[in-house]
Amino acid sequence: MKVLIFLITIFALTVMANESESLFWNEVKDTNDLELLKLYKKKYPNGIFEPLADIKINRINKSNKKELKKDGIPTWLKGNVTQYRYYGVGKANQHFKGKHYQENLARGRAKKELMIKLEKDNLRQEELEIILNDIEEEKYINKKNRIYILLYIDSE
Repeated sequence: MKVLIFLITIFALTVMANESESLFWNEVKDTNDLELLKLYKKKYPNGIFEPLADIKINRINKSNKKELKKDGIPTWLKGNVTQYRYYGVGKANQHFKGKHYQENLARGRAKKELMIKLEKDNLRQEELEIILNDIEEEKYINKKNRIYILLYIDSE
């Protein structure tokens, strides 16, 4: 009898949990707000709709990356990098040692900025190693051959 009551209680709690998750998902499923989708994932890490939330987050991130100003300059170059918690932007002018050197110089400056942001969060060594494996890069070269590098971490 105690086992039956226990199983009924577990079932009732599961149904209530699924109902609250469904209600929450219905509120955020049509949004383009990354913070709300990330909140859903945080609140329900193994939720029913987690794969859908991941797909929606990836689509929003991709559309944000493709957004360009009318002049063809990436939005991240204008300071619009709000979709990433950790990022760094580096630039380098044309250099007499060549384009490869110039690109590495810009990348090094971006990495320095990124590391400063990571250090402010006082992450554990394990967390830092995982995050550093997820660094992605975008590059832009303007008409004056100045190279801009964006290093960012796309996962949260």
